[in-house]
Amino acid sequence: MSAASDAPTAQPDKAPVAPDNEYYSIRAIPGKGYGCFALKPIPRGTRILTDTPLLKVPVADYMKADIEAAFQSLTPQQKEEYFTLHSGHGQSPSDWPSHIHPSVPARDRQRISEQHAARTGASATLISIFQTNCMEMGSGAAVFLNTSRFNHSCVPNATYTWNAGIGKETIHAMRDVKEGEEVTISYVDGEHDKRLRAWELRHYGFECGCEACGDEENESSYAYASAERRLQIQELERETQLLRGLRLREGARQPDFVNKLLKMAVALQEEGAWDARLAGVFLDIALVCEVSGDFKIGVLAGEKAVQIKRDCQGVDFPDFKRYAEAVERIKASRRREMGEANGWKA
Repeated sequence: MSAASDAPTAQPDKAPVAPDNEYYSIRAIPGKGYGCFALKPIPRGTRILTDTPLLKVPVADYMKADIEAAFQSLTPQQKEEYFTLHSGHGQSPSDWPSHIHPSVPARDRQRISEQHAARTGASATLISIFQTNCMEMGSGAAVFLNTSRFNHSCVPNATYTWNAGIGKETIHAMRDVKEGEEVTISYVDGEHDKRLRAWELRHYGFECGCEACGDEENESSYAYASAERRLQIQELERETQLLRGLRLREGARQPDFVNKLLKMAVALQEEGAWDARLAGVFLDIALVCEVSGDFKIGVLAGEKAVQIKRDCQGVDFPDFKRYAEAVERIKASRRREMGEANGWKA
């Protein structure tokens, strides 16, 4: 028998319960299902959740058979839990492309067809639940029971990431969260414009109604200002991305490079994106300052990078050490510089 025929009946109306924790509870939202709400004020940088994978698929380009095989390894209780998760099925076939180009390889054609059938099917299935809830996990993907309970916002107050160092998904508060406020994460790339975000969210089976998805034609609205910032971030990303990473020294020689990074950092902060991308921008600013000998600003930018990295991913994240070591190196250079300025050599 296939995994699908062994699957429990979906239980979409069964009220989910949060794991034992001090930060949030799950409660119903009229017309929206359920959401996670703060039990008390949650300071920025708080690790709200660590979550073990419920169902793991070791490949990114997963097929229906991969999900079925992973499902068969679950316990009866885990199978029941899996089918309490939201499914983005029941969508109209007319909302999606009706043909696959003949040039698409056979395996990819099968994968697309399987996902389309799940998305437009009449009931929840293994694959419809998986593609609605799965998150990246190393080179593959996984469903996390508790992480999946957090709703989406294009202006989230929390961020999630797979922490390979501890083998768990984590959620951290990106900003201070008030008691009673819903804790949200973003399912899509925050750099994307409203139209692209809407397309991406259709795969989950809903339309976003957050403040960033409001009337962009109204120049006094948050949506208008947000769209302007996201466009600026996109442009700055395009202008700087080829000179970051291994080519950072080359970028440091460009007269306006560090100013573009600073503008990107400002725009990300104004958009409320206190996440790993912002930490990376501040680290690059620090490293450029190190190359150019501006150790004072390098220390300030580096400390900011470490703070944001710690707040959004934690000190146990695999590459946190690289951030901390870079800052200590720049601080040492700054101390030598100050010592020489005072007439002694380090």
